[in-house]
Amino acid sequence: MTFKSASRKTLADSVVEQFLEQFRRGELKPGDRLPTERELMEQFGVGRSTVREALQGLARLNLIEGRPGVGTVVKSLDVTSYLRPDIFSVLLGDSSAEELLEAREIIEVAIIGLAAQRANEHDLATLETMLTTAEEALACGEPTYELSALFHVGLAQAAHNKLLLNIMLSLYELLRARGRQTVDLHSYLRWEIDSHRELFELVRAGDVEGARQAMGAHLRHAAHRLGEIVDDVR
Repeated sequence: MTFKSASRKTLADSVVEQFLEQFRRGELKPGDRLPTERELMEQFGVGRSTVREALQGLARLNLIEGRPGVGTVVKSLDVTSYLRPDIFSVLLGDSSAEELLEAREIIEVAIIGLAAQRANEHDLATLETMLTTAEEALACGEPTYELSALFHVGLAQAAHNKLLLNIMLSLYELLRARGRQTVDLHSYLRWEIDSHRELFELVRAGDVEGARQAMGAHLRHAAHRLGEIVDDVR
């Protein structure tokens, strides 16, 4: 493995980011032994304290561990380690918009199908409050992107599946960042709220198949309208 000299602005963070990039590309795998502290100091061009701070950060992320007689090695990670919001966006790396859309279609179509089966009164009330608040925000010219991201997380809560909820929580910041691009697109925001209302009504009606189909169409149409994909809407 090879590394670049660390940025002088945030040395430890720069070291951590380069390690995370190695994880994302699959160049560091469970069981791999890291170079010694001295070797890392030479490769990164930093002092021992910076290397130790970076390694401590990776250990807090549950990515590495020290083994007596072996050294520092990459841990065998369970799926929940990868779903942590603080590293998930890095692991996404340079995934294309189309790849993200494909993943969301798989995940969120499953989520809304479960929500249509399992949502209780509290879940439905929470979702409806989100929609009402979004309507009021749009009418006042206030941002709605955070409420939009929360609506998708709320559907995952209504699905009552902890793993799927963790996935959506991990995607939350990404959805918020994407939503910031829409603050001046009033016609899109109007469509988005109306589409969310349609999804909500299908969940409330317990229409599993209808909800699944509508979610797939919602995700692809949103990506199409925002110019993230250029193929015809399915």
